[in-house]
Amino acid sequence: MWSHTRSLEGLMLVATVAPAELVRIAGSFGSSTGRDRSRARTTATVGVPAAYLVVTGLALAVVASGHLAPDRLIVRFTGLAWLVIAIGTGVGLVAAEFALGAVPKLLRGTRIVRLSVQAPAGPGYLTSILITAVAEELLYRGLWIGTLEQRLHLPAWSAICCAAVGYALGHLYFGGLAVLQKTLSGVVFGLLLVASGSLLAPVLAHLGQNLAVHALAERQGRRR
Repeated sequence: MWSHTRSLEGLMLVATVAPAELVRIAGSFGSSTGRDRSRARTTATVGVPAAYLVVTGLALAVVASGHLAPDRLIVRFTGLAWLVIAIGTGVGLVAAEFALGAVPKLLRGTRIVRLSVQAPAGPGYLTSILITAVAEELLYRGLWIGTLEQRLHLPAWSAICCAAVGYALGHLYFGGLAVLQKTLSGVVFGLLLVASGSLLAPVLAHLGQNLAVHALAERQGRRR
């Protein structure tokens, strides 16, 4: 039977999924006026990363108050090979997510599927997605997987899957397909964490993925 403390920690992990999602939803209300578009951009570049930072900080404080310091939060350099593998994996996940997103279109008979990045460009957005990537890895890989393993005694593979689903549900605003895509990425980030033994690997992979998406968004923006 789970102790009261373990139940609270489980609830705490679940509660970390919603805040950034709620910020996105709140920022989407309004018409298509310039002011509303500006508010949406502000939500994307300021509100979402701020929400993740606050939630991650609070979650870490809750775990620390229970005298738990998950080993998965350890960030250490594990060699140049892991650095290359992590960044390469992150960039490769962009293609993997695109391939997964293309499946429904191909099943509907679409012959040509083009890569389209739905993301704002600009330095402000770049900064926000990099901050968000670090916060998400601290939260969903370091904290979620570490807590699920050490406090709730789940095996590594189960903790990885649970953390991936939690991470993916934080992208529900973008639709069900996005949830599937982010579940895939979340599992890969989790595997990198466990295989490398350091949170640095999934952080670098996530940064590589977000940088690749931003570069594509910049390129598509120049073509319009």
